[in-house]
Amino acid sequence: MHTHTHTMEHMDRLYESPFAIPREDMQALLSSDGFQLLRSCLANDADFCDFHAASDTQTRQTWLLHRDLLHALVMPVVELQRRAEALASTALGTAKSEDLELAFAGDARGAFLFLHCFATEEGEEADWCRTRGCPACVTTATLSTESHVRLTMAASLVSTASTPSPPSSPTPSASSSRASSPETEDPPPSPSPPAPSPTPSPSLPPIPHILPALRAALAADPFWGPTYWPYFLSRATQLAGGIRALIADCVGLEALPATAVASATTTTTMTTAERGVRVRRSRMARRLGRIEGEETAYLRRCAMQTWARAAMPE
Repeated sequence: MHTHTHTMEHMDRLYESPFAIPREDMQALLSSDGFQLLRSCLANDADFCDFHAASDTQTRQTWLLHRDLLHALVMPVVELQRRAEALASTALGTAKSEDLELAFAGDARGAFLFLHCFATEEGEEADWCRTRGCPACVTTATLSTESHVRLTMAASLVSTASTPSPPSSPTPSASSSRASSPETEDPPPSPSPPAPSPTPSPSLPPIPHILPALRAALAADPFWGPTYWPYFLSRATQLAGGIRALIADCVGLEALPATAVASATTTTTMTTAERGVRVRRSRMARRLGRIEGEETAYLRRCAMQTWARAAMPE
């Protein structure tokens, strides 16, 4: 009887999201323009498997919301890994994936290797990182392995990292201006009014809400239980530090002389030319490609904003 009851409780959990996030936290997240834009990009990926399609409308909406939250957390880290691999390939002059780690050192290399093995290799893990498939299955898979849990927690820690505002440019004082200009000199012309600043693009907000929800879900999970949380938190904190170190290394690789990038660009152009004339795509294919490009560009912009928040000086 006890076993039957336990099994039924576990089945109920499979029908509902394991994450219980307070309503006020979700409302704050939904008020973010960046998160709403991301949700609109993901709106077409809403096909549930047969098992979860039997859920009621409200439950499916919760699954979608939690899937989108996970996407907002993990995809910037995946984009960081892709950028790190591209920079490493250019810096080392090789496309061999097994050599790319040599562009990084210490904690950054550890994070690079973890993300390379988990996020970029084809398989179920890569599908989860990109939230491909049934939104409910993607959400429940967050608890499936230590690596899933650790990356989710580390991504949340990175998203909530902040940096002090950069120091403003020093402005000369009135006394120094008078000392440097003779009295007979005409007064300087009045400064022109500053140009209007461009409207900032939407950005993803920090997402700390997943941590208490994840802790409660792990505690209620029949496999994990409450005793694993300190271990997970320690490992996730270490990975988050490695991701921040990887960000710093990527900034350094971005600053490499442009000759290396120019050489790589020339090689790419020659390779493309050797392939021959491309077949012209249909109008529908071009439209779908443009939509994909817009979504990718937005995710990369969100990733850059996340990296900027995480690049804290030691």
